[in-house]
Amino acid sequence: MILAHYKLRSAGVSAGWTIAAVLASGYVGVLPAQSSMAPTPGAKTTSAASQDAAMKVMIGVPLPFGIMIGRAEGWMAGYQYMFDRLDGILDGGDAISPTDVLVRFQTAPTSMAMQMHMGMIMYAPTSTFTMMASIPYITTSMDELHRDGTRSTERSAGIGDADVRGLYSLYATPHLHDRILANFGIGLPTGSVNQRDAEGARTEYPMQTGSGTLSLLPGLTYLGQALPWSWGGEFTSTIRIGTNEHGYRLGNRYEPAIWVARKLTRWMSLSAGAAGESWGNIHGSDALLDPTDEPAKDPTMQGGKRLDAILGVTLHPATGFFKELQFLVQGEAPIVQTLDGPQLKRSSMLHLAWQWEF
Repeated sequence: MILAHYKLRSAGVSAGWTIAAVLASGYVGVLPAQSSMAPTPGAKTTSAASQDAAMKVMIGVPLPFGIMIGRAEGWMAGYQYMFDRLDGILDGGDAISPTDVLVRFQTAPTSMAMQMHMGMIMYAPTSTFTMMASIPYITTSMDELHRDGTRSTERSAGIGDADVRGLYSLYATPHLHDRILANFGIGLPTGSVNQRDAEGARTEYPMQTGSGTLSLLPGLTYLGQALPWSWGGEFTSTIRIGTNEHGYRLGNRYEPAIWVARKLTRWMSLSAGAAGESWGNIHGSDALLDPTDEPAKDPTMQGGKRLDAILGVTLHPATGFFKELQFLVQGEAPIVQTLDGPQLKRSSMLHLAWQWEF
């Protein structure tokens, strides 16, 4: 299953933040890994011999992290950690200083650090359909400069929005050289929209750990592979439904991505790619947040677009104690970003992941 829906974002954390594995989402994004799964029935293979041939091509090819398709009654458990650093301010595509922001607002954000720990479990009832459930724990801190010259740091922590997803194989060529997968799911409002600061006031939109609304999570993924290479692309989205208890909903999110990966040794693969993100401003507003106080409290200053470059290394031992385990180390850096600001911009992201098939 593609974890595209969990990308850390500027207006809370979606189970969005595209987690990529060959390229991270930024969830999300896809994470490269070795596959040891059987070929997909219905992939136009008509005999055991053709299935064996497909298996020989498939084994060892670095495929996206979190995909388990083609292995009936198989299970997978995983953990992902993401650290997102925001530093510096953009207004549109232009860099501005905190002093510029203080001309218009009482408070200017100067930097932010967001961390996400996410656990997931997957099960494939058939060889063409996989189900997944995941839930994150999020911690966020934001440094601020006030007009009177003082500085402060706000913090929040808690469970984020959970999601339940499905992955279905729509099409596959005989040796699994090409496959098309449908992604679908629902985001659940398990995260908080009631985070408070040290004085008891409700914190800014980006400091909340949840959305407060249901979300639809449709998407489409293409996978290509020919030993020792794999490649692909996907488009995922988060569509918000309704409004939360404070009278607003976060903007929709759209995430295209492309990637390529190569197996370097029996136990290591290298991947590179690019991940795009476009997320909208907030609809409605929280009556307790004064939009003139700081940009992070203005619902019209939460959207943006970004294109990230991604480079990752996946370890997938074929034998020994760590067989069936896969480990990812991935870095992500923005190529270009345009924000409905003033708004903090991403400077870098680190993504670590582990998964176990059983």
